Amino acid sequence: MFERIRKSAVVSILLIGFIILVGSAVQANWFETFDGNAFDLSTWQFHSYPDLTNSFSGAIQDGPDDNDYLLLNETSTSAIGGSQFGIGFGSEEVFTDVRVGAVVNVTGNLRNYHGLAARVSHFIDDGSVSGAPGIIANTYLMLIHWQDGPANLRIEVFKTVNNLADIMKNYHEEPVPGLGHARSYYAELDVVGSNPVYITGSLYEYKDGPLLARTPVFIDTNGNDSWENEGVHDAVYTSGISAIFGMNQKSDPPGYSASFDEVFSVSDGPAAVNPSPAIGATDVPIDVTLSWIEADFATGRELWFGKAGAMEKVDPAPTGMAYTAGPLEFGQTYEWRVDQVGASGVVTGHTWTFTTADYLTIEDFESYGSDAGIQADWPHNIEGFDYIFLAADDEGDTSMRFYYQNQYEPFFTEATRTFESLQDWTRLGVEALSLSFAGQVDNVEQLMYLKVEDAVGNNATVEHPFRHACQSRRWFDWVIPLSEFSVSGVDLTQMSKLTIGFGDGATSGQADEDLDSIYIDDIRLYPAR
Repeated sequence: MFERIRKSAVVSILLIGFIILVGSAVQANWFETFDGNAFDLSTWQFHSYPDLTNSFSGAIQDGPDDNDYLLLNETSTSAIGGSQFGIGFGSEEVFTDVRVGAVVNVTGNLRNYHGLAARVSHFIDDGSVSGAPGIIANTYLMLIHWQDGPANLRIEVFKTVNNLADIMKNYHEEPVPGLGHARSYYAELDVVGSNPVYITGSLYEYKDGPLLARTPVFIDTNGNDSWENEGVHDAVYTSGISAIFGMNQKSDPPGYSASFDEVFSVSDGPAAVNPSPAIGATDVPIDVTLSWIEADFATGRELWFGKAGAMEKVDPAPTGMAYTAGPLEFGQTYEWRVDQVGASGVVTGHTWTFTTADYLTIEDFESYGSDAGIQADWPHNIEGFDYIFLAADDEGDTSMRFYYQNQYEPFFTEATRTFESLQDWTRLGVEALSLSFAGQVDNVEQLMYLKVEDAVGNNATVEHPFRHACQSRRWFDWVIPLSEFSVSGVDLTQMSKLTIGFGDGATSGQADEDLDSIYIDDIRLYPAR
């Protein structure tokens, strides 16, 4: 947008000319149609920044069939002091969790910006703070703009501080599909939570119409977030007034004209947020527990869940913000939605999706936070030495690094995981075990094996067919049919231990003091492979 409001000098536009709707201690919903060429709210005021030329105005315009609308209009160029944004105050309502919505008419010159703002706080500067008179504000906001021409309409959400401080390090713009953008749309901004705060922008064809674009949820905490410049401003905004706005910082074309209709702010409107699994997540465990965050107004909920295209209402509804849905089917895409119930009725939520994994996890090594933790769960058979360590790649995924020195007695090294409770390796039709590993080129060739044991001590060992497997630098999946264990009498419904081992009881031929190693990850059960 406007040369990108990423420079501190430009952040004044972050405030982006908005109709701020001021607040009181008691939250109440409000709605403004502008019909009949009159305000439904009697307290509208209009301000701008900078306020030098007195050429900004907010006024109702005649529409067809008396369907009138509000126009925020600046006629002077910023080069001579015309405002970069204009503001109009309406209601005196303060909101915490809130949905701000409006019909926006995306027409006119290419430098127009429309938007919504929530949890706004502000003051009127006489010029002693910013160097120019006008309004100064803090807010969460949503922009609807076509900075790069009408073929590139997009939306985004972010945070501003005192108009003059650019705190944003990273931005995300969500494109709106299509090319015919010189028209009206319906926009919503949802803000939920106190620390963290969840901010979501949505754009629809029309109110209650098809969704065109939705921003990823923007999360603000009291800490220094990944999207935030270091040391600028960390505190979240917990409450404030609501707003709509329009702006233009460029001197050519001059000014801006941003029109809005059917503007509202409601405390019982924002949808549930922060779903787990995350939106679009894959490889989700089939026994997953769904969880989410609800807005303040919610006193209950209705949960809808099912395979993609076949959601059904869960009865009875969950008593809290979590629901264990499994066991689900392997490799299926599911949809779910949380409709919040409040004093004003049911508020329909957003629909989320995830896809289940096609396996069951025995061990993925992601739960360990230290060497001590993995060494406690995977003890080895060589006393007086540490051979098991936690490893992490560049993306933070963890695995087990297994060292061995099989040139010394007993000429084999084993690490054993004893399960906290007996495991059933036959459930849900699983048929094979898979273990991922990657070795080192300079490892000495030697036997790799996997041994299992059931509750009464029956055990079975399967050897890897290639002694040079430990030399592979690439990750491989070693797949073992479960029948190779059960044929030895192991009860697959009562699995107690799993052992990974190297060596065959004879010297490996490693040089004196040589220490070979291999990485182990993702031990899984598959229904068929």
